[in-house]
Amino acid sequence: MGPVSAPPSSSVTVHGAPPVAPQAITAERYTAKSWLERESSELWPKVWQFAALERDVAEPGQYVVLNIGRESIVVSRTQDAELAAFYNACQHRGARILVNDRGCEKSYTCPYHGWSYRPDGRLVVVPENQQFPGGGVDRSKHSLKQLRVASALGMVWVCEDPATPPLEEYLAPLIERVSPFNIGSMTLVGDQTVTLNCNWKAVFDNFQELYHVEHIHPQHQELFDCPTASVDLFAHGHTGVSIIGHTLNSRLPIASEPNFYQIRQLEMFGANPKDYEGRVMDIRGDMPALRRAAGPRLGWDYDAFTDEQLTDIEQYNAFPNTMITAQPDDALITRARPHPTDPNWCYWDKFTFRRQPDPEVAKRHGVAFEPHDPKATLPISRPEHDDFDQEDIIEGRKTMGITIDQDVHYIRDVQAGMHSRGFQQALLCDEEARIQHYHDWLSAWMGNASSDL
Repeated sequence: MGPVSAPPSSSVTVHGAPPVAPQAITAERYTAKSWLERESSELWPKVWQFAALERDVAEPGQYVVLNIGRESIVVSRTQDAELAAFYNACQHRGARILVNDRGCEKSYTCPYHGWSYRPDGRLVVVPENQQFPGGGVDRSKHSLKQLRVASALGMVWVCEDPATPPLEEYLAPLIERVSPFNIGSMTLVGDQTVTLNCNWKAVFDNFQELYHVEHIHPQHQELFDCPTASVDLFAHGHTGVSIIGHTLNSRLPIASEPNFYQIRQLEMFGANPKDYEGRVMDIRGDMPALRRAAGPRLGWDYDAFTDEQLTDIEQYNAFPNTMITAQPDDALITRARPHPTDPNWCYWDKFTFRRQPDPEVAKRHGVAFEPHDPKATLPISRPEHDDFDQEDIIEGRKTMGITIDQDVHYIRDVQAGMHSRGFQQALLCDEEARIQHYHDWLSAWMGNASSDL
């Protein structure tokens, strides 16, 4: 082991300050039913919410159901190939029309009495219509209640409030930062939901700070330098962080030879790990050239990426509940959803993406195609949605990846501790700046509601 590298130095850039004074992040935000109910009426109807992957509503008749708290929303592709979004509530007696997560139907028929709607929400069939007063139901006046709908980053978003800025304005900085990774062209390889014994904001907060990483994610110290991360605080409550990769934690002594993770990466891109003995800190600087040189034979084209995008990891949190983690060859989209009635429970959705190697890239460059993982070029069908609870992860029956699994082990204890009479409010450090920014914007979206709940 050598000397410690340069002292860590992180940076925070504020692009959109909250329109309220810093708010106390009290336990009630996570434990009180009054907060959950206030969010239901004051938060969720106002914001743009990630509702579906665009690929899941690519064909006419395809639909995805988003259940968020007590509300249920349908996103569909109409017969005219347009996106539509409406509340999943039959106009007859309020029954939910679609009960599966996703599917494809020419029309959507309520299982209770058979009222049927087109994928654009228009009512088309009322069984025994002559029994209704006034000569029957005027179908033109009883379509499903619509929401605003738009797409960005390969994702479909919905919003009820006409006063909320258009999606392209609401998400502007994130669209600019994430678009180069083209997640929509990646292959979906995982679709998971875990039920967690914590408030939805508690798990979302967990992914808004790096302060805990050294304590419960020790493997990251051999991959990334979290202490020097660059943080961005955007308008509307969005945040971002860029973490230097292909390096070591700058608080640790500099290793004399590459570690297990670095060896795998160097070998994958055609370098000899022994060449980096005594010069481990040169790996990050060399990696962009290594990746670009090896990319064609592996079936990847890296010409559109900057050097930093080929070495670092970028994470963006879209207010209020969606996280996008992007790298050139893989990505994650995760989402926290509140429980309908209990603030101590929530749902954590994870969509996992990988970029499949393309033999045509090698062909264009006149080299032999040698995929790092031969199975990666096989056709991959869309994975089925896997739904489980936290005990399945804790007891090893399910996994969402080592990092999220480690978080799941701890997050229930965070929620439990916030119920203690010995805890009143959070005390944040500099590395938790994104949490304060987020909660201040949360208060603003909810009408500066911080002390009257």
